[in-house]
Amino acid sequence: MVLAGQVWSGAEGYRRDAALPTIHYVGREWTWPKRGQRFVRWARWLTLRRLARSVERVAREEACDAIVSIFPNEFYLYAGYEAARRLKLPYYPYFHNTYLENRRGLPLRFARWLERRVFEDAPVVFVMSEGMKEYYEPRYPGVQFEPLVHTFNEPIPDFASPPAPGSPIGLAFIGNLNESNVDAARRMAQMVNQREDCRLTTYSGTPDWYFAKTGVCGSRIKHTRVAYDEVTQALRSHDILLFPHGFTGGTSEAEYATIFPTRTIASLLAARPILAHTPPGSFLTRWLRNHDCAEIVDTPDVQALSAALDRLRDGAARREELVRNALVAVRQFHAPAVAANLRRILAETGGPRIDGGRPEPSSAKRTVAPELPAATGARSRDG
Repeated sequence: MVLAGQVWSGAEGYRRDAALPTIHYVGREWTWPKRGQRFVRWARWLTLRRLARSVERVAREEACDAIVSIFPNEFYLYAGYEAARRLKLPYYPYFHNTYLENRRGLPLRFARWLERRVFEDAPVVFVMSEGMKEYYEPRYPGVQFEPLVHTFNEPIPDFASPPAPGSPIGLAFIGNLNESNVDAARRMAQMVNQREDCRLTTYSGTPDWYFAKTGVCGSRIKHTRVAYDEVTQALRSHDILLFPHGFTGGTSEAEYATIFPTRTIASLLAARPILAHTPPGSFLTRWLRNHDCAEIVDTPDVQALSAALDRLRDGAARREELVRNALVAVRQFHAPAVAANLRRILAETGGPRIDGGRPEPSSAKRTVAPELPAATGARSRDG
């Protein structure tokens, strides 16, 4: 496997593990302060064809057998699609989020065209969750959608009874704050600020000013950052984990209904009881409830959140039950299991073989129509 992507402006000082797959930098993150960002966004479209040619060059030089494009970056979604088309390689889009549902104006027209094309030509479309598969299948009959979930490589910890909450109760939140969770996070912050018996620590790359702007702040809330390999230990230093997921906000209803946050895995691995504030009917709420690995509040009610926190504080048996179930549920994300599933899907759809052989020709082109971004290359061993 080889990777093609862009240089991130925040990567200064980052040292990449040499054991990871080779990476080719074919683009650079475009940034501009404040309001100038909107001009940069439009200017990037002028570089789209050059980006596609760069991905094509990497795939040819590395003798790739297939190309995978990762969305939510539509530039790389297109670049991977175009490179695969020109090289006549199997092409696999991998959607982490819904696409055209979150576009307006001219970008929506391009999204309709691109989404239809990539779904039409792909042997299989990978999506981030079973919820996305359920959403897309009735809208694109005849297209094969397969969940390819987030993974982790760390050992799964053995069960141990979580400690009794201290005084004050130590709460923690992990992950970025954005439109996908900010309204729920704001209510959780209100709950913390209304109580004298708890303190909240947020571990996030989101800047402090955004927490302040959105009201996720207060005298009992501390914002900090943590290194990736220290996340689990940091979360285990707290009594209860908060898990907000948006009810409403600046993204589409489809997005709230289908996304499965990456921070879910870190929260499950921490072996601490989880208090989830998630909307009714969303895939995430159903998943947490089916696995009974979080105390769920699915109404936008601060008092209901406070009552749920009391139940976890006082219920030792419930805390143990949630942690035990979380450690069972997280097994489905373990990298060996996910990799085995990926190999099975590629073998069944004519993708690159694990033994380095060439793929079988893809099936005939299908016509699909909806009802209304990074690229990677899989390289054979002998390449």
